[in-house]
Amino acid sequence: MYKMKIMLSLALAVSFLATNQQNNVKAEEVNDQNIEFKSTIPEGYYDEVLEGQKDTAEYIKNMQLENQKLTNSDVETFAVPIPDGSMGNTGDILYTPSGFSSTSLPVGGHAAIVVDRYSTIEAMGLRQDTDGVRYWTNNFKERYKDARAYTVIGATASQKQSAVNNAKYELYDPYNYSFYEKTRTDAFYCSQLVWRAWYDLGVELDYNGGTAVWPIDLTKGSKVKAI
Repeated sequence: MYKMKIMLSLALAVSFLATNQQNNVKAEEVNDQNIEFKSTIPEGYYDEVLEGQKDTAEYIKNMQLENQKLTNSDVETFAVPIPDGSMGNTGDILYTPSGFSSTSLPVGGHAAIVVDRYSTIEAMGLRQDTDGVRYWTNNFKERYKDARAYTVIGATASQKQSAVNNAKYELYDPYNYSFYEKTRTDAFYCSQLVWRAWYDLGVELDYNGGTAVWPIDLTKGSKVKAI
């Protein structure tokens, strides 16, 4: 039953993507719409999905959080003054267990990397002309009442800025709906983007090293702590 549901969600993702490709997009984004999907899902992926769902549910239970719905609204970049709900500092990781970067994501949650107190970089799916890696206002706590911020233990200010620069390099890349392809560098889902920004600095934030990196995975390892 779980496998059938997961396969259905992936099939829906392909269907949604095909529909979105027919919509008008900005000129600079036209070449970013050609997203490929593998015909076979790697062994162990379903187990990772179930593990991620279980870990997310336990996080919500332990933190005594209420589920929140994703606010699908356009936001300004570099809002002034500091936005209500601003969280974290440069290079920090923002996490909500109940939001979604894409309605097709088989494991709940959403993650972002903090640029500064005014803005974040996030990967969002199924949002037409704002699909993929974009700047968003750092009002994460306003959008998600259950949000928390995490910092990489021992990281210097220079390393944190480098992680942000890595994420900036991927701006306007498309959304990666093949969640088991976390090593792709031409498309990103939310937690994959944050993971990659730090991975390229030699910091492994995927605590179980699976074929997918779920938002909850970014919070469970020994290299981060809640702030």
